[in-house]
Amino acid sequence: MTATPDTLIRHLQLQAQRRPDALYSRYLFADRAPVETNYAQALQRTRQFAALYAKHGVTKGSVVLVILDHHEDLMPAFLGAMWLGGIPAFLPSLTAKLDPERYHKNLVDLMESTEPRAILCYPELRDALERTLPARGRPALLVHGDAAAQAEHPEPAAHVTEDLACIQYSSGSTGRQKGAALSHRAVLAEMAGVGEFFGMSERDSFLTWLPLYHDWGLVCVALHAIVLGTSYTLLSPMHWIAKPVVAWKAVHQYRPTIYYHPNFAYNYMAQRIQASEMEGIDLSSVRLVCNGAEPCFYDSHKMFLDRFVKWGLPKDCLGIVYGMAEVTNSVFGAGHEEPIAVDAIDRDRLQSEHRAVPVAEDAPNVLRMLGVGRSLRDTTWKIVDDQRQELPERQVGEVAIRSRASFHGYYRNPEATARAFQDGWYFSGDLGYRVGETLFVTGRKSDLIIIGGVNIYPHDVENIAAEHSAVIAGRVAAIGVDDAALGTQRLIVIVESRATDPDVLREIEEHVRSQVPVRLGVNVDRVYHAPYRWLIKTSSGKIARIPNFKRLGELDGARAEA
Repeated sequence: MTATPDTLIRHLQLQAQRRPDALYSRYLFADRAPVETNYAQALQRTRQFAALYAKHGVTKGSVVLVILDHHEDLMPAFLGAMWLGGIPAFLPSLTAKLDPERYHKNLVDLMESTEPRAILCYPELRDALERTLPARGRPALLVHGDAAAQAEHPEPAAHVTEDLACIQYSSGSTGRQKGAALSHRAVLAEMAGVGEFFGMSERDSFLTWLPLYHDWGLVCVALHAIVLGTSYTLLSPMHWIAKPVVAWKAVHQYRPTIYYHPNFAYNYMAQRIQASEMEGIDLSSVRLVCNGAEPCFYDSHKMFLDRFVKWGLPKDCLGIVYGMAEVTNSVFGAGHEEPIAVDAIDRDRLQSEHRAVPVAEDAPNVLRMLGVGRSLRDTTWKIVDDQRQELPERQVGEVAIRSRASFHGYYRNPEATARAFQDGWYFSGDLGYRVGETLFVTGRKSDLIIIGGVNIYPHDVENIAAEHSAVIAGRVAAIGVDDAALGTQRLIVIVESRATDPDVLREIEEHVRSQVPVRLGVNVDRVYHAPYRWLIKTSSGKIARIPNFKRLGELDGARAEA
């Protein structure tokens, strides 16, 4: 075994050899005791899954889909396929936030395009797939309990750094799910960049509730822990959303140093956690609370810090990472030893001229943008126009990235690969601008709402709506609807609330209708009130705007217009 492993499996073997009794993973549950796994146990369980897969024909290059609920077998099931040279991919299990019909259709479509050799899942899903999938060509349908009986443990397949390590599937928020094929080289390069920027070492440990089917949870937590030789603590996202203080209780009890969560969670925790729940909790072990996976907002950071510094959260702990599955996960960083840049710009000129024009901090139309930082090791970038020509500083365009952490392409989808990847550059679909070496991300091209020539970012509308105390943070959808008669788009807003009092619902509508025109310069055509958990989200927690628009007829008094 080489001194510096160049594949993930070699890293696992090395850690099991060097620190067999050291903690690798800790899974926390709402309804049972925590389960801890050391490196020797993780390796043993990985080999048991490898034996199960080998028995069912998995060999080098075979795709294995892993679909499990929150469970301590998640990583061994994943690594067991990798052990054989197979290509594992996590997929989400069916939860209350996902539409069942859409979930099963997406799963069947994905199996047709991927042709997996095996699916490792929970018994209910196995039974459903046995009923719905034709017997001919059907992959082996396995459950994680089957791995316990395997006695013969195969040796690991020969791996090289350019072999595919895994497939990371998109959430499907902008269309059919695409699988980013990631090599060992790409995954290790991403970890090297993130680890170097934030000064990570075996002295750190991770905490998150991000599921492992999300590239942030998989790469930056579960796999990065193996490379560092440290541990991670994983909460169920359903447990966290129901009682967000459980994250802080885990910090107090287990003393992790790094905590990852997306921007909406800053607001959610600050607004939902009561002071009485924080009694006796000490947050001082955390040196990095890292934002990412969605647009990052100044007000969210300020609200979060203001709320929790009194319980020991360090004032300099906030960080940001930016990237996407196509560059493994994170290839930009901000915070730690390089403070997060705040750019005060003219909101009106951003919308009308696509330029980030600086203004005074107290200007009436000020928009405070958070920089996602500079590019990390072995990564370069540029901002381009629709013809993919580079744009000057402060001009908004598409973010293009070239990185050693780049994917091999979309698995068995050369057409999509050709559209996104050209001459070594990945064209992300994200919009942003450059100031010096710092990237500022403004939104996604596909989400942009254009009303009378004015560009509106949905998250700006959604954040304004969420300022009302009766609106549920992260449960708002702003959608642009084409109107041929007007020759432009109309803006509709779907707002979730637990409120049923007509006066409160009227207050919410008045808030949205009054504040959006004042602050964004466009009128809201219609505000729809939805009950809690009505909105469809993607598996990664993003609002699925088109499916939600198509469901408007379900809302009382609503009419979905074509």
